[in-house]
Amino acid sequence: MGLREVKKELVELEKEELIYHISELYKKYKPVKEYFNFFANPDEEIILNKFKERVHEGFYPNRGWRLKLYRSRKAINEFKKLGISTEVECDLLLYFTEVAVAYARDKQTRTESFYTRLENSLEKAIKHMIKHDHIELFVARIDTLISRSEGFPWKCHDRLLAIKSSLITSR
Repeated sequence: MGLREVKKELVELEKEELIYHISELYKKYKPVKEYFNFFANPDEEIILNKFKERVHEGFYPNRGWRLKLYRSRKAINEFKKLGISTEVECDLLLYFTEVAVAYARDKQTRTESFYTRLENSLEKAIKHMIKHDHIELFVARIDTLISRSEGFPWKCHDRLLAIKSSLITSR
């Protein structure tokens, strides 16, 4: 069923029926609940901190010891769906990379795929910042992040520097 058909069905429902269906969605689906919580109380800082905690937990899970990056990526994707300002979205994307750098320093990770993912996340964050004209707000954090990556294997530090210089200077 497409959106057009759904809208036709919703128009025909009584107000009480709509409230019932929305309440059921709210109870059953966490992203719907988060959307309506933001809709009712649009405090971006509170929402950002909540999602930063979820991103952090992907690297440092409360239960178990294994890295669970899919949780961090899922949190970022759900955050984007809330329709929060692009500046706050850039903040969360950069935070993901900052936590990845901290994790790599703490755990002394050696797998090339981890560092490739780290490099890709910084590139994606910088491109998003440039696209939405927020790069100036985050340059200091990007520089700090890159300096903390010094000594990483697989030439990660050099690649992060190259990503930053090629994207920021080419704009």
